[in-house]
Amino acid sequence: MFRIFFSYAALFSSLLGQVGPRKVGTFDYVGDGNPRQALDLYLPEKNGEKILPVIFWIHGGAWLKGSKEKPGQVLRAARSGEFAVVSINYRLTPEAIWPAQIHDCKAALRWVKGNAKKYHLDAGRIIIWGASAGGQLVAMLGTTQDDKVLDGKLGGHLDQSSKVKAVINFFGPADLVVMNSQGSTMDHNGPQSPEGKLLGGTVLELEEAAKSASPFHHVTKDDAPFLTVHGTHDPLVPYAQGLAFDRKLDELKVPSILLTVDGGGHGRGFGEPVNQAVHAFLEEHGLGKVSGLKDSTVK
Repeated sequence: MFRIFFSYAALFSSLLGQVGPRKVGTFDYVGDGNPRQALDLYLPEKNGEKILPVIFWIHGGAWLKGSKEKPGQVLRAARSGEFAVVSINYRLTPEAIWPAQIHDCKAALRWVKGNAKKYHLDAGRIIIWGASAGGQLVAMLGTTQDDKVLDGKLGGHLDQSSKVKAVINFFGPADLVVMNSQGSTMDHNGPQSPEGKLLGGTVLELEEAAKSASPFHHVTKDDAPFLTVHGTHDPLVPYAQGLAFDRKLDELKVPSILLTVDGGGHGRGFGEPVNQAVHAFLEEHGLGKVSGLKDSTVK
C-alpha cells in the first residue's frame, strides 16, 4: 500500500467553508460555432491575481456520447481553491472519425495556453485527466506532445505547444489492436463497436489507424508523468490494457504510477484510496508537493 502524508479527515477539515470553482464562461476553442468544440472554464470564487495550475478534464462515453457539463469529481478535487478547471467537449464519432477527437483536444489545450495570461492560468502546469474514452484521449495527449500530425491545425493558437505537465488516466483504452483478445464482455473489433465507429471500420482492417489511436504505440522517453487507475474486473477495458501501458512507460523510464483497484470495475468500486492518490498526484505536479506515490493495489 502506498503512503499518503495526510489523512482524509484532515483533508475534509481543510475544505470546510471553501467554495468550489465556479464556471466563468463557455468558450469556442476553434471558432467555428460547433458546440462540440467548446470548453467550460472554472475559477475559484476568491483567487485574486494568483496564477493557478489547471486540471483539464476530458469526459468519457465510448467516443459516442458524453458532455463537458458534468465534471463533478474534478470540481471536488479542485475545491481547495488552488486549481482552475477546464472541461471540454470534442467531436463524437457520429460527427467525425479519428483523428478528429485528438485534434479537438489539442486545440482546446492550445486555447487554454493562449488565454492563460488573461485568466491567470499557469500554462506550464496543466494536468490532464480523463476516464474511459477520455482516458484514451488524455493518454494520447501525454504521449504525442508536439506531434506534427496529431496536433492538428485547429483554432487560433497554433503557436502554442501541446505539452502537458502530467496525466491522470482512468481506465482508458491503451492499445486498440490487442484489446479484443484480453478478455472483455464486448467485441471491440466489430464495425459497430465504439472502436470501430471511432476508426470508421474494423480494427483488423484498419490496424495502422488503430495504432494511431493507441497511446501504447506512441510511448517515448519524453512523455509526461502518468498516474493510471484501473480495476482488475473492468468488463469493458481489460485491466491488461492499463498494466501493459504502465510497463512500457516504466521500460522507457517515464515517471509512471499504476494504481490497481482490486475487484474494481469500469469506474465502479473505486473508493477513498483512489481519491487520495489523485489528490496527492495533483498536489505533486500542480503545487510542487512530494506525494510519496508508487505502484500500489487498493481494495
